[in-house]
Amino acid sequence: MAQQKENIERTTRIATLSAGIDGINQAVRALYSYKDSATYKDLAKGANLHPVYMSQCLSASRDVGLTELAGKRGLYRLTKEGEEYARYLSYGEEDKARAVLKSILLKHPSWSEIMKFLRMGYRQERSALSLVADVEGKLGKHWTQSARNTYANTYVSVLRSADLVDVSGENIVSTVSELGEAELTKAFPSTEIEVRRPEVGPPVSVEYCEFSIPDSFKVFVRRTVEALSFFEGQVKEASIFVPWIQHERNKINADSKKLTQAGEAEKG
Repeated sequence: MAQQKENIERTTRIATLSAGIDGINQAVRALYSYKDSATYKDLAKGANLHPVYMSQCLSASRDVGLTELAGKRGLYRLTKEGEEYARYLSYGEEDKARAVLKSILLKHPSWSEIMKFLRMGYRQERSALSLVADVEGKLGKHWTQSARNTYANTYVSVLRSADLVDVSGENIVSTVSELGEAELTKAFPSTEIEVRRPEVGPPVSVEYCEFSIPDSFKVFVRRTVEALSFFEGQVKEASIFVPWIQHERNKINADSKKLTQAGEAEKG
């Protein structure tokens, strides 16, 4: 087992996403609109996003095969599949975009171990954190619980967008099988699995907001408006943390508004 883990580490890079599908789509759309290779700073200006956040989104878009480095570190361009994906997004054809993403992930080397995990648990309901634990073990890492929650959310958002998992509460149900679609129809002609799709909220509870600069540092702040406001009071007005704090605060307020609307809809 130890030798197998060592071989995995030596021969395979497993994707660990720094952003979910929303951030990835923001980066892809920005790069598609730029119509040329660009750095995260170039794209952040045009998209009105913080440069560090854009850097994280571009890194994640590269991990899913939609972008690649264009000759030097920090300079990105869309891959051939990324161009196709971005074009579908620009026309609002999300189903076709999801199909492109699914095709990429099924054959991408950095996702091969994740696909193995999903195939082994085909149609089984399991915690999203069990996927994170599998990756963490194969990479020989020791992540904090907040980092595990972050990875669980980013993995699930991407896999769900690619129609590779369904979501049931805080659990995932793999739709990835060793069999092709034609074989699956024959093997399971009348078998269906009922999955409850939550209308709002992430599949895994997020306890902390994370700010990071690759290879430098990470900062975790409890995901509440009060905690973010307290942290904001401890930094200088010109700090790079200020736009990030506002971005996270807006996300919390938006999530709270969605939950309120969902609750009112249920009562109605």
